[in-house]
Amino acid sequence: MIKVKVLVEGYAREIKNGWKASSTVCLILSNDKKIITDPGCNREALLNSLARENLNTDEIDYVFLSHRHPDHTLLAGLFKNAKHVTYDSNFLYDGDIISEYNKNVLGNDIEILNTPGHVSEHISLIIQTTNSKIAIAGDVFWWVDDEKQILDIHKKDQSKAIDMNMKDLINSRKKLLEIADYIIPGHGKMFKSISNTN
Repeated sequence: MIKVKVLVEGYAREIKNGWKASSTVCLILSNDKKIITDPGCNREALLNSLARENLNTDEIDYVFLSHRHPDHTLLAGLFKNAKHVTYDSNFLYDGDIISEYNKNVLGNDIEILNTPGHVSEHISLIIQTTNSKIAIAGDVFWWVDDEKQILDIHKKDQSKAIDMNMKDLINSRKKLLEIADYIIPGHGKMFKSISNTN
């Protein structure tokens, strides 16, 4: 049985000359694997949340990285025993060994999907739990702090990435909404998916 737990809820707020932000971090427990998704850049929040689960960084088997932005990836190096499943042309990093992976490398109940738009190389997870399908969406969906979390697939992405593509992002949003029952965004609260994706 697979369990998914949000360890750190992602946040993002504009400050003078920039942002204060760190991504949502999830822990996935399957029969034989402990997986961390997008470990973010808030070291204290991450380590405290792992301690509450009686885990340390050495016990994590895999780290999943949805895309290249440092507010999602900066702490990936803390997990020295983990293999890193990355957005980077579907490569798995095991120390300095780099190899291609298939969409079920994390298990038969966990599928990796290409979900471009926020940036050109972006991946998400679809996890089949006992009762529902959960998408860990990276920044396919995200909200700024204090912004009302209204689901609008046409909502402008505030990213300033040079390869951000709104058409691709809308298609990725539609794809996740059609597949998943619940979606965990890169910044903001988990929400129930809806079938109306106009």
